[in-house]
Amino acid sequence: MGNSIFVKEFHSSIEALGDTLNGALAKLIERGWITRDQIFYAQLCLEEALVNAVTHGNHCDERLSVRIEVTEENEVCVIRVYDQGAGFNPDSVTLPGCDHMNGRGICLIRYCMDEVKYDKKEHCLEMRMRRKALCKEGAPHE
Repeated sequence: MGNSIFVKEFHSSIEALGDTLNGALAKLIERGWITRDQIFYAQLCLEEALVNAVTHGNHCDERLSVRIEVTEENEVCVIRVYDQGAGFNPDSVTLPGCDHMNGRGICLIRYCMDEVKYDKKEHCLEMRMRRKALCKEGAPHE
């Protein structure tokens, strides 16, 4: 495991995740993993991962907690979001049709991050990103 730059745990409620999200984003900016132009994409990924952990993983049960750990491992930033749910396989998630309101979050995370995997044993969604230049649209994707 690399150098830990941000760790926070909170009870499973949507209202409780705002401070955690803002703290993680601030640390990613401070450490040079994202630029101010990339905040939208980083916030999108982190918010989706945290909301999914609260709603799908822990089913908004405030007796359960969600934990986020951000580490630097060589030239890679690793963001791990832990919940206490049953788990899922992110590779099995496909982009839903226009008539479905849910299911796009993990697809967006996969687009923006360099690598996404789920550790069922640890109940952990792991997102990896390398430092990179912005493309024309401002997205951190290559």
